[in-house]
Amino acid sequence: MKLLFIDHECHRKTESAEFFLEVIRKTFDVKEHHYSEYYRTCSKLAVKDRDIAVIWEFPLSRFGFFFLGKRNVFVPMYDNEWGSYWQWKRIAWSGMGVISFCDKVSKHARRCGVTNILDVRYFPDPASLPNEKGDPKRVFLWERGEIDRSIAEKLFPPSEGYVFDVKGADEFLSRDTYLERMSKCGIVIAPRLKEGIGMAFLEAMAMGKCVVAHNDATMNEYIKDGENGILFNANDPKHITNVAVSRVFENVGKYAAGMHTRWLHDGNKISSFISEQLPCSPSFIDRVKNAVALPLFLVEGGVRMLIGRRFLLAKSRKHCGR
Repeated sequence: MKLLFIDHECHRKTESAEFFLEVIRKTFDVKEHHYSEYYRTCSKLAVKDRDIAVIWEFPLSRFGFFFLGKRNVFVPMYDNEWGSYWQWKRIAWSGMGVISFCDKVSKHARRCGVTNILDVRYFPDPASLPNEKGDPKRVFLWERGEIDRSIAEKLFPPSEGYVFDVKGADEFLSRDTYLERMSKCGIVIAPRLKEGIGMAFLEAMAMGKCVVAHNDATMNEYIKDGENGILFNANDPKHITNVAVSRVFENVGKYAAGMHTRWLHDGNKISSFISEQLPCSPSFIDRVKNAVALPLFLVEGGVRMLIGRRFLLAKSRKHCGR
């Protein structure tokens, strides 16, 4: 079967979807279509000779979000448009399949009426990554604008001998250099407040590091606090003890092996799920529902954006001491 994989250009550079492509290439004739503009896929011509469309992370557009008459599978990410009510209602009425890497997303989608969901959980192969314990007093931090050094130093005060290796948001590293730098550190701070999948912290766990992450998905769906990692509140970071870090070092290896085994099992389900999808041909009633729900979805998105901006402004003022 011929499959079109649709994704944003940025992921071609980061190769963050490569693990998924490796799975589906075993079964399907895969053609990749990458786009560089948000919601501008220009993919109608690309899908013309394909049986299936797998749409990674971003819907095709706010209006036409699937291909009529084709088998459609959407792969959402928690750090993007996971929280909309009316978009998920529209997905439910469209007949699209959903492959979810986040339990929080799946539960929300099901509350909105989506039933055609495959839940999977990715975890990299520890054997494919450097296996160096690293200095337990050396902390790796990738500053991406969410977890910054000021937060990190509250977790691990330099006065207690902690040294930071900070990768800047705009600092480009080859993969080998990135892994080499991280391998020297015993502690790795997950760089974001929430993740779609979370390659950075998953690779660190697979390398046997003590991963410290904000208590939200997907991090808290992998990390059992105090056992195979440490969860904290980024809005109120507290000092983390040496005892807590040592306990993670003792346990993370066995957890990593088990999580990779689960992924091998889950990965085998993906191609079957895609193959079993029916072409999206909503009934007349479902098409009417979708048309009626579109303005509700657009209004909902505007309200959520306004609330988000106010929240960020209030947070910024608080941070500045205003």
